[in-house]
Amino acid sequence: MKRDTQLRMLSGKKIVTLRRNPQFLSPKQMESLKESIRRDGFCAPILVRPVRGGRFEIISGNHRFMAACELEMTEVPCVVAKMSDRAAKRLAVNLNTIHGEPNAELLAPFLAEMDESLLAEIHIEDDVMKELLEFDKELAEKLSELQAPDKMNRDSSQHKNVICACPKCGRKHFK
Repeated sequence: MKRDTQLRMLSGKKIVTLRRNPQFLSPKQMESLKESIRRDGFCAPILVRPVRGGRFEIISGNHRFMAACELEMTEVPCVVAKMSDRAAKRLAVNLNTIHGEPNAELLAPFLAEMDESLLAEIHIEDDVMKELLEFDKELAEKLSELQAPDKMNRDSSQHKNVICACPKCGRKHFK
């Protein structure tokens, strides 16, 4: 699906970070990012989508945005794309897992909110998958039933949409 996108400079006051960020940067990595922005400029725009109230939610680029805020930048370059919540979740995971090392503890709750069909569209490296499977038993059950994203023609009748309350977070997830 082709998206209508625009490259725009946006005020930091209009940008909100992604509710859950599946990535983690150490203080040393954040300092390195800020130094890169100081030295080379803000070369990689962040991906945002319009949300209510004239604001924009970050889909990919939370750390670049936080670094820009710490550097007291008033505007940052953004790729603005309209997208559904579903597409935003998929892109947030897919784009963020190719930038650095995902943290299983931060990534697990993000993934746990997704249904099986959406999880099937996400690429998760084998070592991260192993860590996720060890980290969260309920998520392990969901992920163990998935096939690789390139094998997306699954028989959807084998998956039931039974809702349960997660014992860890109390939220409702699909099983």
